[in-house]
Amino acid sequence: MENNALNFRSNELFLIAGPCAVESENQLRTILMNENRPRLIRGGIHKMRTNAKSFQGMGDEGMEIVKKMKQEIPFDFITEVTDARQIEALLPITSVFQVGARNMYNYELLKELSRYGRPVILKRAFSATISEWLGAAEYLFNLGEKNIILCERGVRSFDNKLRNLLDLGSVIYLKKNTPFKIIVDPSHSMGLTPYVADAAYAAVAAGADGLIVEVHPEPAVALSDGQQALNIPQFDEMVQKLHKLAPIFGKELRM
Repeated sequence: MENNALNFRSNELFLIAGPCAVESENQLRTILMNENRPRLIRGGIHKMRTNAKSFQGMGDEGMEIVKKMKQEIPFDFITEVTDARQIEALLPITSVFQVGARNMYNYELLKELSRYGRPVILKRAFSATISEWLGAAEYLFNLGEKNIILCERGVRSFDNKLRNLLDLGSVIYLKKNTPFKIIVDPSHSMGLTPYVADAAYAAVAAGADGLIVEVHPEPAVALSDGQQALNIPQFDEMVQKLHKLAPIFGKELRM
C-alpha cells in the first residue's frame, strides 16, 4: 500500500473491517477468504484494555500470523499502536497505524508516528471536544493532511443503553470546516451487534468518508468485544445495503 492509499476521493465510501484482535490463523483466514472482504483489514496486535486481566493481544505471535497470511492472501493491514516502542516491529506488516481513543492525548506517541510517513487513523477520545481532537491531529501534521484520518467512535454519555453516544454532528461539522477525511466506527459507538449496521447507514447519510467495522467468524467466542462484532453473514448483508445506499449520497463503496 502506498502512503496515500487512504486518500480516497470525495465520491468514495471507504470500508475497513476485521476483528477487534487477531486471535488465530484460522480466524484471520476465514475473514480473508470472504468474498466481500475489504482490501484493508483491521486487527489488534496490542490491545489497551481497561481491565489489566483482560486479553491484551497476541503481540509477537499475532504479528507472525499476519505475516503468514499476507504471504498467502494479499491485503493491507491496519492495527493500533499503543506505545512508540511498538512502531518499528509493526512497520513490516502495517500499512496504516491506528491511534486509539485512550491515546488521543498521547502527544509523544503522535509526534513519533509523524516521523514514519504512514497514514494514521486518529480516534476521538472518550470525552474529547472537537477542538481537542483537532489539536491532537496537529501533532501529526508532518504526515500531511491527506495521511491523517479522523475517526468518530462515540463519546461518553450519561445513558447506559449503548456503549457510547455516536456523535454524527462531529462528522457534519468536520466535513464542512476542515480538510480532513473522517470515518466512523459504528462498532465501538453502539457496542452491541444488532445496532451496528444501522449506525453505519446513518454515518453514510451524515457524510462520513468511510467506516471501520468489527467482524469476527464467531463473535460468541471472541477474546475481545465479541458483543459488538458482526459475523460474516451479517457483514455481507451490511455490505450489500451499503452498495445500494452509498449512491444515494453521491458515493461509491470502495472495498
